[in-house]
Amino acid sequence: MTGPSVEIADGSVEGWVFTFDSSDIPSTPPSVKPLFSKICGTTKAVPGLKRIALVVDFGSPLIAPKGEKVAKTITRCVVTAKDSLGIDLLAQELKLRTASSGFVCGLNGYPAKECGVEIATPKGLKK
Repeated sequence: MTGPSVEIADGSVEGWVFTFDSSDIPSTPPSVKPLFSKICGTTKAVPGLKRIALVVDFGSPLIAPKGEKVAKTITRCVVTAKDSLGIDLLAQELKLRTASSGFVCGLNGYPAKECGVEIATPKGLKK
């Protein structure tokens, strides 16, 4: 993931993962292999636009908010304006919920309400 305020180059993969640990940098890799050639291989280049492979992984059921079901991972090829930033790409393809600070809280309604809630490491994820 490059982040919501970074310009993404044509031919890149932009990945988002719902995770529970702010020290998880670099980020947890998505559950699918993010290959541009596999995601955008059949999408032809369009003059004046760029192609970005988008992967959104909604994370492990172990960290899902209480009462919520983890959404299916999204993989799609997005054709977008040359000057699109990460946030533009997301907004073009998904329903966004952000905090007043601009922090991305939810994608496509997941999680439904929480935003950056701290949780203890689930037993199933402890090493």
